[in-house]
Amino acid sequence: MRYFVLGLLVAVMAGQTPAPTPTPAPTNAAEVTTRDEAPTFQSRVSLVRVPVVVRDKTGKAVGGLRKEDFQLSDRGKAQFVAQFSAEGTAVPKPKPTPEVTPVPAEPEETSKPGEPAKPPTVLPTRFIAYIFDDLHLEAGDLLQARQAATKHMEQALRPTDRAAIYTLSGHVTIEFTDDLALLRAAMLKIIPVPHPHSVPPISYFVADQIVRSGDPNLTVPLPAVVVAVGEAIACLNLSGRGVLAMAASTAQSTANQIVSEGAQQTRSALLMLKTLASRMGAMPGDRSIILVSPGFYLADDLRSDLTQVIERAARVNVIINTLDARGLYTVDAIPDIPGCTLTQGNDGVPAQFDGPNVQQQLAQLESQANAVQGLVLDELADGTGGTAFRNNNDLLGGFNRLSAPPEYIYYLGFYPQDMKPDGRYHGLKVTLPNRKGLAISARKGYWAPSHVEDEAAQSAREIAEAVFSRDPISDLPIDLRTQFFKSSEQDARLKVIVHVDLKAVRFRKDEGRNRDDVTVVAALFDRNGNYVTGMQKLVEMRLLDQNMPRRLTTGISVGTDFDVKVGAYLIRVVVRDREGHQLAASNASVEIP
Repeated sequence: MRYFVLGLLVAVMAGQTPAPTPTPAPTNAAEVTTRDEAPTFQSRVSLVRVPVVVRDKTGKAVGGLRKEDFQLSDRGKAQFVAQFSAEGTAVPKPKPTPEVTPVPAEPEETSKPGEPAKPPTVLPTRFIAYIFDDLHLEAGDLLQARQAATKHMEQALRPTDRAAIYTLSGHVTIEFTDDLALLRAAMLKIIPVPHPHSVPPISYFVADQIVRSGDPNLTVPLPAVVVAVGEAIACLNLSGRGVLAMAASTAQSTANQIVSEGAQQTRSALLMLKTLASRMGAMPGDRSIILVSPGFYLADDLRSDLTQVIERAARVNVIINTLDARGLYTVDAIPDIPGCTLTQGNDGVPAQFDGPNVQQQLAQLESQANAVQGLVLDELADGTGGTAFRNNNDLLGGFNRLSAPPEYIYYLGFYPQDMKPDGRYHGLKVTLPNRKGLAISARKGYWAPSHVEDEAAQSAREIAEAVFSRDPISDLPIDLRTQFFKSSEQDARLKVIVHVDLKAVRFRKDEGRNRDDVTVVAALFDRNGNYVTGMQKLVEMRLLDQNMPRRLTTGISVGTDFDVKVGAYLIRVVVRDREGHQLAASNASVEIP
């Protein structure tokens, strides 16, 4: 069941909407019927969420701002902020949903008496995923980052924290756990991925400039061309007639190969970030990612992939922090080329491709590449409400700082006006017109959807946004109770009972009846916050006028059973009514000894 639901979620995120389960027409005049449905947890895209962190001149996060303080524009047009919230360690959490006296459920037949579910002593409230860029980090920098991260985990992780370790190559993967010994062992396995030697040894940044120049013969003396051709001459020790054509041909071929490999690596890295953000969206509590990387070059045709990562993380309130493991980084004034000797005055080589000129151009390109690849780290952090830790050798302090959420983070939500489903990019700008001297970190833009969604898909997205969240929602008053029945030392049946108060439900009159459909979703997460399974039920109400007062007084109760193993679980329940588009959500924790 778990893999079915997760597969369904992936299909929906790819733009596919699962077909609803067909329902036969009722054969009686029952006022209330309940039927099971396949869970269709999806995420909503019509609401654009913009995480914003505001800092003063000292870098401290600023709290106490109101919706009226912010001004938000989409492609230069002012937008109305429809949703506004403030989160962070200094912001009080919302009050729980008001209690409603539940209607007793009918007892379940079982060989053992039911036991009230007891809350576990410790449940996770913070999830941190550490991603190490073993594709781009050099051995020395990666070693220092590993040591700092290990010490940070030993000192800073709390009993309510869960940590996961990943590498961009996929060679090391440890799912969320509180086992420090397991985390330490995983750290020791992280090593740089060796790169094949290329001639000339140009970077992805240089190779992309060569390919985008559209000059297959490399006759235009761009800095990237000068470096690539000069390196080819030096590394292959070319001289004599035709040396330039031979070096240019080698450089062009190598550039094409490096661009192909670099684009694949970058796309895979961004896909991993997007997928991880989606998974973490189903976990309760504070959720953050720490990307340990020197940064990487992002070609123009991959910018939409970066935006999708930011969109996904912002939608599910996952913060992406970045740590540049190089610390204070400088570019050599006269860089060396491993395995090659740049000399001056080679026979038949134009002066601009001689050693000193090539080294000068190479130094400039490396400086540009260093600045460009760092922009990815800044954009990921700014776009999700995170922090970019750069140009600092205190890596332990960096990990400690990034592991905690910002003291204040604001979420601005708006519905784009007259947005066409054309898949185009929309630039965003957030300002504080009446508050001077403050720095704003916010996402830079988003991509419009490429198709129009129907009402059913929109409903499923709203439900999923609530399921894969942690905050209570109280449009409708609901009450959540749990009970378990142990069938063996390792197995149990967990009953989840949801009572819905109907006083706030908006019924629609149809053929002499008061009509509404209520969807009830229950999702189960393990002690580490990993999604286990879920159940979705549809309650169809066709109430007669004479029975309305009694129904409004008693409400409705919906029960769901889960077959589970002993252990600690968190239950997330979401209720949505069709006519009023109202949502309710509540949490409960249980421990089955």
